[in-house]
Amino acid sequence: MKIAYIFERFPVPSQTFLRREVAGLRAHGLTVDIHSIFGARWFEWFNVPAELARHPTLLLAGMRWLFRYPPNNGENFWSTVHAALFALARARQIRREKPDHLHGVWATGPATVAAILSRLCGAPFSFGAQAYDVYRHGGDAFLTPKLNAAAFAHTTTETCATHLRHRAPKARIVLARRGLVSLPPIRQVLRAPGPVRFLSVGRLVPKKGHLLQLATCVQLHRRGIAFQARIVGGGPLADNLRERIAAEGLADLVELRGAVAPEEMDAEYAWADVFWHTGIVDWLGDRDGLPNVIPEAFAYSLPVISSDAGGASEASAALIVPAGNEPELTAVAAQRVGDEVLRNRLGQAGRRWVEENKIMLRGLFNDVAPVVPDTAHLLLHQKLFGYTREDLEIVIRFMASKAHEPVGSMGCDTPLA
Repeated sequence: MKIAYIFERFPVPSQTFLRREVAGLRAHGLTVDIHSIFGARWFEWFNVPAELARHPTLLLAGMRWLFRYPPNNGENFWSTVHAALFALARARQIRREKPDHLHGVWATGPATVAAILSRLCGAPFSFGAQAYDVYRHGGDAFLTPKLNAAAFAHTTTETCATHLRHRAPKARIVLARRGLVSLPPIRQVLRAPGPVRFLSVGRLVPKKGHLLQLATCVQLHRRGIAFQARIVGGGPLADNLRERIAAEGLADLVELRGAVAPEEMDAEYAWADVFWHTGIVDWLGDRDGLPNVIPEAFAYSLPVISSDAGGASEASAALIVPAGNEPELTAVAAQRVGDEVLRNRLGQAGRRWVEENKIMLRGLFNDVAPVVPDTAHLLLHQKLFGYTREDLEIVIRFMASKAHEPVGSMGCDTPLA
């Protein structure tokens, strides 16, 4: 089976889960071809006029969709236009390569590309719907029609699945957690006495709540609690966080590690005593689903503190605090996670959560083997189970060939009296 996987950009260092997704499909024998919206070659754009000529009603249909589902912000409008142009530019290649399925990794531009290519090239499509692409600015303007047209939409949290079902009650929503390549060895929880070490991993953007972590670190320092903290990740808030760390006198306690390669993350998790992901809902409505770093921390037997923003609260082994509540976060960090016995118990519970929620995909994508009828015993079995010639010729044959109920064989239900 060949799948055309559609990204905005690929690879993106902070989207390790998508690289794992592709690697997992390939490991199960599927052919996955990567298509990046921002990776179009210059000469492909010359295909756009030819594609519009090939489908003369397409432009008018697109204008009608824009009027019916107008984007409520410029970002969504221009990303939709860019995605539509890319689909027209890439259609010739898709027809030539003949994928069996099209999949957009996000509900925004990639899903739009997949939907348009599905119409142009005849292959079914699906898409992922995770967090920002569902909630930011109220979600993609075309989310509902894409949900209704797709073979399925994949999400990772029940919170998001409920939201999608509300948008499109008849859509097929598939809930499947993000996966890990493998489980690390069970963590040896005993360690030498010393400061409690807090680890945070994620892009440096407002919805991750890093400023809330720094405010908590200030309170821990004022209370005289010994701790160290690391923040792993890069992003637009790096300079802001660096300035705040210096201004609050936390330079010796909080370290900005920057982006760290996935293969080097073992050392970061091994260093930590506590993992925290203090997500919030930002001013654009953006939030996380269930960040993959939470199951990763669970896999390393780390206790996890998280918030109730998005779908992180579905990780039932985590300590959940109200999003944006600095006093509550400080209390949890100082009083509960400061207890080493409690930390060990929470870490063990997190590891069990990962093991209990593990889904084995073995054989899921294998081709269905042809059914070989047992002709030698077929007639005997038909007689034993009471099949008549009428059953075979009028009922079963009709159902197999027409895919309809054989209503003519149901008889008369009119009461005799």
